[in-house]
Order: sequence, then structure tokens, then C-alpha cells
Amino acid sequence: MQVAKVAVVGLGHNGCAWVRGYQESARAEVVGLCDLWPERLSAASGIAPQARVFSSLDEMLATAEPDVLSVHTPDHLHAEPFIVGLQAGCHVMVEKPFGNSLQDIERMVEAARHSDRKTQVGHILRFNPLYAELARACGAGELGEIFYMEADYIHNLFGQAAPERTNAYIGNENWYLRHELPIVGGGVHQLDLLRSFCGSDVVEVDGFGNSIAFPQMEHNDCMVAIFRFAGGACAKVAALYGPVGDRPAFSNLAIYGTRGTFRGGKLMLGEGHDVETRDLAGLEIAGHPYDPQIEHFLDCIQEDRPTLVDAFSGANSAVATVCAAEAIAEGRRMTVPVYRR
Repeated sequence: MQVAKVAVVGLGHNGCAWVRGYQESARAEVVGLCDLWPERLSAASGIAPQARVFSSLDEMLATAEPDVLSVHTPDHLHAEPFIVGLQAGCHVMVEKPFGNSLQDIERMVEAARHSDRKTQVGHILRFNPLYAELARACGAGELGEIFYMEADYIHNLFGQAAPERTNAYIGNENWYLRHELPIVGGGVHQLDLLRSFCGSDVVEVDGFGNSIAFPQMEHNDCMVAIFRFAGGACAKVAALYGPVGDRPAFSNLAIYGTRGTFRGGKLMLGEGHDVETRDLAGLEIAGHPYDPQIEHFLDCIQEDRPTLVDAFSGANSAVATVCAAEAIAEGRRMTVPVYRR
């Protein structure tokens, strides 16, 4: 069995979860941990005590010589480690969103074009059995031609404003309050799923937003966008960070095709009101299935096959939401670029 040497940069809650996942995999050896925050380095070292710790990414790449770099830095700081990792000859896993700005996405895509290494973007919902089954059904044509979809990221995230989240090592700021774009950081989960369901990329977007519920955020905490896909389908995604109450079931996901509909956990196939209904609700799993992502990435490296969400697919999900944020901020419809190798 081939064992990949893995280095992880960015050791917040999510980064430590990935360290734990790599540590538990029989096909990975964690050789390097990197963060500017000493307390985070210490916490991650407790998970993977054999790994060397670094405050410099360049030093880690040169010294630990990893096969894989796993990037879990704040959203607006994904570009540099992704690019540097590829240039160092690593296969690179990067958390979603692929990039937080059009400029970063362009640079990251260009780096991926010039590399033969595997890339994967951490779109965790692709590995949830419910959404994987819907992607299969849509891809097999069971719902016919998809013409409308909707899904929402509705999650009270007031806890992200906690004073202890202020990071003295990256501008002495709470990056979340300063840089987070809800339609990008949250809504990209849903938009990526919708792309997988209709098998098409977004080409145009418009939207609206406000800063009523969570005014501590620099950007709108409520963002609603309407997307038009190249294949003709339309979709709505809302991202709300200050709601009252629980998160909605299935993220309010609804898919409408010419031969079927998914709504409320049920898949309805047929014609008009004459349908056969399948209850898929039991397929959904709670939490974050990191392990399947890790094993999938290691499989793809070892077997030299494409990852489920590579840099170009991740870029096409991210850029649609970044353009949505710009459309909301500027009050105008935006054309969305599409990336190919």
C-alpha cells in the first residue's frame, strides 16, 4: 500500500479535523503542520505528534518534502498556499471556496493549468449519500431536463464574532467579520451541488442583499442570488448568517426536471400529478464526512484518476458565487466566466 506524506497548513477547527482524518488513514503519514498561531500548532501537534511543526509554509515544503499539501487557511488566504504547493510538486487539497476573489481564482486556475498534480476542492456535500444519489439520478436522466433549482445556506453564525477569533498573526483582525462573503463562504456549498445536478456551469447572475441581522459583518450578512446556467436552467441560492431558529431540512433543496422533482426529502418521478414517490431522506448524514473526501483524494492520487471536484470544477462553483457577491454589491447583473483546463 502506497503511503502519502501529507502536510497541512491552516490549523483552525477545520484544519485540525483534517489532520485527524489523515492521521487515521492507513494510506497517509502526516509529516508537517503549519500555522502562524502557536497555540493552534500545539493543538494540532497533539493529534499528530510525529509531525514536524512550522510557522513558514516554504520551510515546511522544503524540509518535510510532502507528497500532499492540504490547505485550510481562511477563505481569503487560499491562493498562495495552493499555488506554492503545486509549484513545489505537491498534490493539493484546498478547502471550499476555491477562491474568495476573481483575481485569486484566476491565479489559482493558471497554476493548476501548469501543473500535472492532482487537485481537490473540499466540497463536502458531494460526499453525502443523499446528494450523491441525487447527482447520480440527475446524471442518469431520471429527472429529465432540469429547468429550475433552489437551495439555501441558512445558519446562525453569530459565534463567529467572538473576540477570541481575532488573529494577531494575520492583521490582528477577525478575518470572518472582515472578509467573509456569505454567498461565497456558505452559499458555494449549495451552488456546487446545483452545478452537479444540472451538469452545467453558471453563465450569468444577479442578486440582492442587506446587513440587517448581523451588522458586525463588513459585507452583507443576507445575500440572495439568481443564477442562469449554460444549459438553460435557472436557480436561486440564499445565504443568511443571522436567522432565528434551526437550519432548514435539506438546505431547502428543490430540483425540478421535466420528468421528476425532488423536494422535502422526496423524489417524485412521473408526469404531472401522476408520480411515483421515493423517500430519500434517510440517505442524508449529519455532520462533515471528511474521511470519504480524504480517502477519495488518496485513491485518485494512487490510481491516477480525476478527483470528483478538481481545481477547475471548484473554480466554476466559486466564481459564480464571487460574481453573485459583486452583482449584489454593485447592483448589476454579472456575466460569469467558465474555466477549463
